[in-house]
Amino acid sequence: MTERAPGRQHEPAGKRRVVRLVDIASAVGVHASTVSRVLNGEVGHSLRPETVERILAEARARGYRPNALARALRHHRTGALTFVVPMVRNPIWVRLQRGALLRAAERGYVVMIMEEPMEDPKPPGAYGYLVTESRADGLLLATALRTGGPEPDEALSAVPHVYVNRRGPDQGNDVVMDEAGAVRLFLDHVAGLGHRSVLLIDGRREVDTVYRRAAATRRHCAALGLTAVIRHTDATEAGGFAAIRRLLAAGPLPTAIGVGSIEQVFGVLAALRDARVAVPGAVSLVSLDEDESLAYLDVPVTSVSMPLAELGAAAVDALIARIDGAGGSDVVIGEPMSLVSRGSVGPPPAEPGLS
Repeated sequence: MTERAPGRQHEPAGKRRVVRLVDIASAVGVHASTVSRVLNGEVGHSLRPETVERILAEARARGYRPNALARALRHHRTGALTFVVPMVRNPIWVRLQRGALLRAAERGYVVMIMEEPMEDPKPPGAYGYLVTESRADGLLLATALRTGGPEPDEALSAVPHVYVNRRGPDQGNDVVMDEAGAVRLFLDHVAGLGHRSVLLIDGRREVDTVYRRAAATRRHCAALGLTAVIRHTDATEAGGFAAIRRLLAAGPLPTAIGVGSIEQVFGVLAALRDARVAVPGAVSLVSLDEDESLAYLDVPVTSVSMPLAELGAAAVDALIARIDGAGGSDVVIGEPMSLVSRGSVGPPPAEPGLS
């Protein structure tokens, strides 16, 4: 038998002593009402900064958590945001969501995740009920499609919302990444190695990120004097596989291939392997999504690393600004962005008859 060390008594399993405002007030030497004002963000000019800091430090040390229901009733807020995303199996959404979750926690919010099938996205206004029924204070929408000059969604206009990694129908609420910058990194890299023909395999053309990557590919290839081929297919392993099979049946492939999603990368590699097309000997391959798994494939895949966590954090900040009535404008997150060089890119193959 072991003896329990003297000192603090152990709390019964599953129970935890509730930290009260009077406990914090007693430790700091102020009135409980002063503690309440500080913890609810109602600090006026009458309180000295060092007093505020002492209260906050004592609250953190004691693990104080405010009563969320009482705060919601007082401020007419739920303290929750809803994040509507497409396929959560895509690794990029993990990084994006993590950035959003961490920033939301810093700002005193929780985030609810809703998944929608990529094949059948609902219009943004379909989620407005979550705010009007007081289930959330605002919406982070990552399922908006680009449909060619859409009208603003009247059902959503009065609801605090931002579009994440997509441009929505109403301007001023978009928080996106610099897709054109990512395409330039890819194209400048392969052009610098001597490639003159480029293939972009990407998802459905109606998806806003895909639309912007395809447009940037055409523009930058024209500026560099490169030949560009663009193919749209499902953003899945099967989509990437089928796209390469169809292209191989039609003739030789361009020597540099950019791929829009990691799922498509796996399908593209499988199709090239089945056709005995060497990477990077015959073609070079770059993923426009980054994930650590790409370093552990038979051919480690070069990729463009995007500011996904920063995008998620910026989207939360933008949404809270709209919840607070501050409004805002469209935001483009361009940094940090870099090319992660691995083994899937090399010079183009020499033309027959040249030495």
